[in-house]
Amino acid sequence: MSNDFSNLKFSTLRYANLLRLPKFKNSKGELAHKESDGSDWSLGDWMTALTGEVGEAANILKKIKRGDVSLEESQENLAREFADIQIYLDILAYRCGINLSKAVVEKFNEVSDRVGADVFIIGENLTCFREVKQNG
Repeated sequence: MSNDFSNLKFSTLRYANLLRLPKFKNSKGELAHKESDGSDWSLGDWMTALTGEVGEAANILKKIKRGDVSLEESQENLAREFADIQIYLDILAYRCGINLSKAVVEKFNEVSDRVGADVFIIGENLTCFREVKQNG
């Protein structure tokens, strides 16, 4: 397996999540979902899972802030929590019928336009940028 993870696509994560959902086991070794698409959990259940991971990341950042640990010491654990957040966010978006990559591109470009930034995401590979046309 390659160690270059810089080009992960939302579609790849979505596909992997959909393949793994019916196989996911809880800490007791039992299947965690009765429905292969995760529909046995409500949207609120998925949001609770997502929020739990955000809380775990926040707890690490709190410990960094108060000086218990350094950012360097916490990077691996923080990265794991951020990854959990992204994974649960993708599943929640899927359960809501949302194309997360489309939503992110549209929102990013909307905010760039609103704040006058000249950075927009265009193109299917999501790595291209264009400049804002100058008024007048």
